[in-house]
Amino acid sequence: MARLTIVSTRDYRQHVLEVEERGNGSCSVVVYPPARLGQPRMVQPQVEKPLLIDLVNQAKAEIDVVMGPKPPPRAFGMRRPR
Repeated sequence: MARLTIVSTRDYRQHVLEVEERGNGSCSVVVYPPARLGQPRMVQPQVEKPLLIDLVNQAKAEIDVVMGPKPPPRAFGMRRPR
């Protein structure tokens, strides 16, 4: 019987995260940066048996290092008249 493999993508700060879940606790995350920032790279786990969420959070942390600090959230509401 064939195993089920789930592949999904998610956008994060101009990058695309490709998340692959192969079942049996086997997963991987590939980061696809914008063309100006280089080539795709696979996230190397920091622990022996990483959880999927650990790999996604590690990928986000690597992207934050490359992109710099996040800008402050924009305040929504009434604008002041000019």
